[in-house]
Amino acid sequence: MVFVFLHILNNNQTDQSIYKTFINSIYTFYPEAEVVQVSDKHTPEINKVSNVFRYDGDTTKIMEFRINANKELGLKKPAIYLDSDMIITNRFDINKMLNFNKTILLRRSFDLNTKFNTKIKNQEFDEYYNYTIDKVFPILACLLKTNSYAFWEEMSKCLYSLEDKFLYWYGDQEILKKLYLENKERFYLIEEKHFACPPQFLDKKKFPYLIHFKGLQNKENFKSQINLINNYLDVVKKSL
Repeated sequence: MVFVFLHILNNNQTDQSIYKTFINSIYTFYPEAEVVQVSDKHTPEINKVSNVFRYDGDTTKIMEFRINANKELGLKKPAIYLDSDMIITNRFDINKMLNFNKTILLRRSFDLNTKFNTKIKNQEFDEYYNYTIDKVFPILACLLKTNSYAFWEEMSKCLYSLEDKFLYWYGDQEILKKLYLENKERFYLIEEKHFACPPQFLDKKKFPYLIHFKGLQNKENFKSQINLINNYLDVVKKSL
């Protein structure tokens, strides 16, 4: 089984504790996993990853970098691509997911009726003014499963049919929405609330498989609780 994650650090980022805990969570539940770090030429390797793939691209155009790096990685087997600010908290049937013949996408679960912010990262998306976030981007890009690099090739071709602003931000979500709406039968959807739940939406009665600490505030909360999280993972390791 293969997990792939994008990892790029700015020059002023030295604390890798979040990302080390992310790796720890993968190996806690899937000790046999192959974990591939996709990075630029400068970001340090995280301890215990199986392999580092370095792509020489423009990291300011993060959408272009991510899509093309995963394409050039060239995996010919199924893999799960996920963000490195996530934590696996419960074991799910990964073999069933990887062996499923469809591409698996993540369906948004929360804040569906919130108005979309049209200005971000010095880019303007005024064509979506007054749209709800669910209407604009119903498919999230923080986790997906592909059967091979061919899907990333398709995404790369789609990317260059979009306006340049999508090279910097939202390009992956824009493409995933487009491909899904064009042919829904190609895909199987899983829910954000189960596979990438932000901590503020946790349901104690139905704990998710993964928690996603997206956003600066959630990352700070993550850092403040990192010892507790790693202690939890240690307990889980002993019980499995």
